[in-house]
Amino acid sequence: MIPTQLTSDQAAIQARIEAEIAEHAAAVRRVEARCKSAFLPILRDHGITRVDISYDGGGDEGMMDDVTAYGGQSVRELPSVLCDHYAVDYGGNVRSSALQLEDALSAFAENAVCDHHGGWENGEGAYGEIVIDVDSGGVTITHNARFIDYDTTETEL
Repeated sequence: MIPTQLTSDQAAIQARIEAEIAEHAAAVRRVEARCKSAFLPILRDHGITRVDISYDGGGDEGMMDDVTAYGGQSVRELPSVLCDHYAVDYGGNVRSSALQLEDALSAFAENAVCDHHGGWENGEGAYGEIVIDVDSGGVTITHNARFIDYDTTETEL
């Protein structure tokens, strides 16, 4: 294949698109940080040390499943309190709302999976778990993609 040289117009368009993608990614990181700064103090104040949120998608359906809170090794009830939640919409605007803590955690998890593993709910779907370590403030997504694979070989003699 012969390498293609971009025209100056094409290079400018490519640079603009790359800048828009980078700005959206930066906006998502800022919103993730705002969400964490809203729910982490609430969780700490109620003695919760970890939250596990499972998700599953497939057949063009996707949903957050269980939200389980822990205080040490013991399962704890999430408090029934409001929590600020933030999200970036398709236009790049930040939306905010006050949700019940469990709903805010679930919405945060769904946004995180969508932002880092887009399309997780399509086709065979994907499944995984989001773990929030309250003490460190770290969030880990363990994502498992499902797919059907095949290898076809055709030989003509």
